[in-house]
Parts: sequence; C-alpha cells; structure tokens
Amino acid sequence: MTGQRAWSAFGSVIGVAIALTAWRILAGTITIESAAGVGPACAALLPGACVLTLMVLTQMLLRVRTGALDPLTGGDGPLLRVNQRVLTNTVEQLAVFAPSLLALAAAAPPAWLSSIVAAGWVFALARVMFWGGYLLGPLLRAPGMAATFTVNVATLIAACWVWWR
Repeated sequence: MTGQRAWSAFGSVIGVAIALTAWRILAGTITIESAAGVGPACAALLPGACVLTLMVLTQMLLRVRTGALDPLTGGDGPLLRVNQRVLTNTVEQLAVFAPSLLALAAAAPPAWLSSIVAAGWVFALARVMFWGGYLLGPLLRAPGMAATFTVNVATLIAACWVWWR
C-alpha cells in the first residue's frame, strides 16, 4: 500500500470513529420532547443547511476578494476551485442525507428521535471536517468524507429498514 493510500485509509478510519463517537454522544445528550418525528428531523437538517450556506457565502466572498467574478473565464485560483469542489460535494451528499433522514423520521419509533437529530449534527460536523481537511490538502479530506459516508449510509439503511421491514 502506498503512503497516500495508507494515509487515506487511516484518515477514513479516524473519520468513521469520529462520526460514530459524535453520534453516540449527541444522541445521549439530545432530548426530544415531541413525539412527531418529521418536525425534529426537519430541524435536524438545519446544521447542514447552515454549513452549506457558510460555504456559499465563503465562495461569494472569495470571488469578490480575488476579483474572479466570472467562473467561466478560468481565473479561479486553487482556493476557489477547492471551495467549489467542497460546495458541490456537500450538495451531492445532502441529496442522499436529507431524504434519508426525513424518511427515517417519518416511520421511526419516537425513541429514535434523539439519534435522528444527532445524525443532522454529525452530518454538519463531517462536512466541516471535509472542508477543513480539503483546504489543508487533498488527502486530509478523507476523515470528513468517511464521516459523511458513515452518517449517510447509516441513515439510508435505517430508513430502508423502518419502511421495508
């Protein structure tokens, strides 16, 4: 295994561990007083939406600061390109996470609501990890990507399970 692959694999293991640990801690500390699952699940999407909005705002400010206002002219520097890739990937990840979370919340037992809300926070944390890691270097995005993949797959599997059991 090459050094890059080894680092990517190690970073991915770290990302999965962070996601699972954060999920467990948050699920144990969040209390949901409502029995309606979709309402808290909608609110659980807000942390991810806030991170996405921060990414868009950052991209806008970078364009103003660098003068690269037209992305089609090829004047984007490395920072703008990396930020755009992070932004695009976050939208792609949200396309899996949001419907999975809402479907899960619509059919899950009320006892699961704290875990569902925790998933929203873990998703946002994972996206910040991915963003920060990517800004530091492409290989450092692995923990955030693995954490995102973990919460996405777990949410998708749980949603499928509650609907098709």
